[in-house]
Amino acid sequence: MKTLLFLSCISLFSVTIHSQPFQKNVEVTNGFYHDLNLESINDASNDFAVAGNIFDMNFSTQLMAIHRTNAAGMIQWSNTYTDAVFPEVRVLDVVNVVNTIYATGYVADGSGKRSTFIAEVQASNGAVLNAHFYDMVNPGFNSQGFKIVHTNSDANNDTVSDPGFLIVGLFGACQTTDINCGLNIGFVLRTDMNLVPIWTIELENNNSTAGTFDFDFINDITETPTGFFLTGSITGQVTPGLDQQGVLAYKIDFLGNPVWDQSYIFGNSQDVSVDAYYDSGSQQIFMLCNYSQTHYFGVTKLADATGVIDPSSWFLTGNDLNTYAFRIMESINNPNTLLISGYDRDESWVDGSSNPQFGETNVFVHEFDKVTGAITGSTRQYLVPHVEHGPEEFNFWGFQQPVIYYPDISLPYTLNDGSGTFLYHVGYRTTPNSLTAAELFAVPASKDNECVYLDKSLTLQPLAFNPIIGTTGQVTPTMGPLQLIVSPFNVQERICDDTLAVADNNLPTIKLYPNPASQHLYVYGVDLSSYRLLDAVGREVSAGVLRSGEAISLATVNSGVYFLQIQLIDGRNTTKKLIVE
Repeated sequence: MKTLLFLSCISLFSVTIHSQPFQKNVEVTNGFYHDLNLESINDASNDFAVAGNIFDMNFSTQLMAIHRTNAAGMIQWSNTYTDAVFPEVRVLDVVNVVNTIYATGYVADGSGKRSTFIAEVQASNGAVLNAHFYDMVNPGFNSQGFKIVHTNSDANNDTVSDPGFLIVGLFGACQTTDINCGLNIGFVLRTDMNLVPIWTIELENNNSTAGTFDFDFINDITETPTGFFLTGSITGQVTPGLDQQGVLAYKIDFLGNPVWDQSYIFGNSQDVSVDAYYDSGSQQIFMLCNYSQTHYFGVTKLADATGVIDPSSWFLTGNDLNTYAFRIMESINNPNTLLISGYDRDESWVDGSSNPQFGETNVFVHEFDKVTGAITGSTRQYLVPHVEHGPEEFNFWGFQQPVIYYPDISLPYTLNDGSGTFLYHVGYRTTPNSLTAAELFAVPASKDNECVYLDKSLTLQPLAFNPIIGTTGQVTPTMGPLQLIVSPFNVQERICDDTLAVADNNLPTIKLYPNPASQHLYVYGVDLSSYRLLDAVGREVSAGVLRSGEAISLATVNSGVYFLQIQLIDGRNTTKKLIVE
């Protein structure tokens, strides 16, 4: 990618900690985070859950982990989860119901066998309340759950609501998620609130004769007033004898019966749908897709009742390639637009000290008009130094784009006291000691983050496609108990540590005297509001109110290089380098 100079960012200041944007990273000793996803906790606390897995350097061992974090980004509790029988427990998604978190993913027995699991976790402290594993069709098949959602739909056609869950994923002949496997089949598992199965269906293609690749996966499910919409991929052919990954666009009713299928192939290699949003006003489904041919994403609009694809469906192109979408969601300030978030595969930029930086898996946010697809405002990308670690199965960039797993990396949330609406994101940062930390941040409607960003230039294009079809059928799962063991653990939290790269935003002149300093530092300027003194790795050393000409005490500050983040009354900020002797 071309080298890009950073753009400056604006942070908002508030005396109410719950209304304040933040950007920080969470590090575990000798740990590498992956599979991170977010979910709000709807118990009137404004907290949210961060779920993922912590690997060792060689990706030979892993721990399922959940953090509970408050609206200001402060960790409330952190737990890992293991099982005595299954040495491998990997979480891939979580959903919240009031004061309980439900997780899915897979457990592995150590001999080459995987099973889907569901775990019920107390949101207040992380204790396990219930857990089971599930095998699809028979115990000889491997399986794993990619997403879990809560539903109150009628699951048996008796006109009575049946609260419970839907888990979507993959089962087949191979332990790992492998497109070369001889048998991959998508599944939907419907359970009650006690995690007991009600019905299960499988989905596979009826298109391939070559048998060279198998892309039959389900990665997400979206409820509408008339059923469930499935996303993921399905194997298809445009060129005879050549298997391709096609977009899955499949509707089932509340009993698991097929309603319509609008799956299609767009490009010349790999196409995949990753998420969907149901719009009650237009009664349309907005399906989010990634296309390897364009190296970008797009949105397909389908009528919920019939599946007819709206001709205003679109995709994006641009010169700065490999930007892939993960989540589509409602706007936080405009009912006529929707938001998309995802990861940019790789980016280069130069920081404020003229040091070259490189970041993989950087979060971006894109906003568009529901009716026309027109880009609204900026497409904002947040720059964080990171290199994806290891040749791991769900490495995002093992292929050009992720094959099937797209975790929920963002969520819009309005605070219960009405003090603000924010977008929460999770990403990754490679730390100075070469570990992989979780990068957590909240941004307001302006999309401005606490560190550095760039704005991407994209072009809207009309969608064209070739239809393909899939088939579904009822199957029977088996289930068994899990005995998950909960272990609290400690993390190290830092605010974002590349603050030196923040430019001055055309600020009035601000001077530090003396610099280097020892016992006291004086800051001179107009409209000064507050300051934060940060050490070389971004940890806050001191903070306070700032007035021009008033002294900041350095009596307890050790010698070294520091950064003084200065906030103005109007919300603009800048960062100055300071040497303490």
